[in-house]
Amino acid sequence: MTNNEPVVIKHSASGACVTVHPFGATITSYINAKGHETLFLSKLAKLNGSKATRGGIPLVFPQFGQPNKDMPQHGFLRNNYWVAGQCYDNEDEAGCDFTLSLKDVVNARGEGIWKDGDGGADCSVVLSIKIASDSLTTILTIENTGAGAFDYQTLFHTYYKIHGSTALDNKYCSVSGLSGYKVFDQLTKEEWIQGDEDVVIDREVDSIFYPQNDKTTLEVEIRTGNDNSKVVVHSTAAADGELVPVSAVVWNPYIEKSKKMEDFGDEEYHDMLCVEPGVLDLKEKLNPGKKFSFLQRISTV
Repeated sequence: MTNNEPVVIKHSASGACVTVHPFGATITSYINAKGHETLFLSKLAKLNGSKATRGGIPLVFPQFGQPNKDMPQHGFLRNNYWVAGQCYDNEDEAGCDFTLSLKDVVNARGEGIWKDGDGGADCSVVLSIKIASDSLTTILTIENTGAGAFDYQTLFHTYYKIHGSTALDNKYCSVSGLSGYKVFDQLTKEEWIQGDEDVVIDREVDSIFYPQNDKTTLEVEIRTGNDNSKVVVHSTAAADGELVPVSAVVWNPYIEKSKKMEDFGDEEYHDMLCVEPGVLDLKEKLNPGKKFSFLQRISTV
């Protein structure tokens, strides 16, 4: 499939709607029943299928970043065309499923076990999108359809719109709910335990927050601008039916990195914040015939 005509999912009962681009099955807009936009999309984002979308909710799998140099950064889900199913719309919610099989993956497979699916890794993926008046739920289901087990990481790389260009103003933009998480700063390589204070943006931020003490569910609140808007993010994941820990990545490119990204405006770091639920530290591979399920629910307040 090479048609990247956006799919609009509208909940008629409330007026909430979501826009999805089949390239990457990337949600680029979520407007709740009050007409409030929740997601950030760069004014320079490429929406023609030439590269992953800068904004919305790109999907990351089977690796976060590029620990395996045989495969491009963040894997292949965000870089290929998905197939949209039939949308539905009822009193409670509206939704649509998007599917991707490895045989249809033509970009970013790399040179390793995912290269051809012939004797290597193989999978099928479903993204289920559901909207209601004040919530957006995404469920990513990955099934190992190959003959061998594989390691994997996966994230919802969610970009939130910070209204009033106030991402650097901690009165209006912050993340709470990460107290007690082990933090790894990907820029300085420092580690610490997060205290009770909120996470704020006062420099370039690129940090991973790992849950401790067998905590599996991620639940954070994000203040999203000078209109007093907030979102609550709830995320869980299960491998072969067993709950697994969900981490969070907090990212803002700040001044210098913004200038180096061709698909991101020089000043747009004022307008966005990424808070990304992720499964990053699994000890077990996904075995043949088994499924992994990953949920993110964004509720607007």
